Amino acid sequence: MIPTLKLSDIINKWRDALQASQPIKDFCTTHYKKVPNIFVGINGKTPPTTENCPLIILYPGAKSEGLELQEYEYKLTVGWTIVQNAVTVTNNVTEYNGIAECDSLGQLIYLELAQLSTDNPISVSNYNIEPVAYFPRFPGRMEITVKITPVNGYSINF
Repeated sequence: MIPTLKLSDIINKWRDALQASQPIKDFCTTHYKKVPNIFVGINGKTPPTTENCPLIILYPGAKSEGLELQEYEYKLTVGWTIVQNAVTVTNNVTEYNGIAECDSLGQLIYLELAQLSTDNPISVSNYNIEPVAYFPRFPGRMEITVKITPVNGYSINF
């Protein structure tokens, strides 16, 4: 038996964990008066709108598996977007509140996903937020890599 793991298995586990996350629900209801909408993929022709925010998107990914590999890699992307018009001006400092809120939601998402699989934790997370181009929408994105050492003859538990 060749060990393999479907990307959809990872996505489904992440979807369920994010949907059940009390810290994420609490953050979003406190700041936006509603829980986040979660999308598994999106329709690029009619993408989510401001009314769908806050939102979390789980994008399909890529994987590297095979008998010649000592380590398998699974790469998935998680995006999120909040809407925040508030701006704080103190003396000569102007601060867009959405930057910190977007970062806070991203951190909650990361922490939720990072604790899911102690046997196969997140190996790498490339994390960024876009505080300029889409105001008052503040999107963030994480490119996540999970590396797993397979054992021939055994299935991969994730």
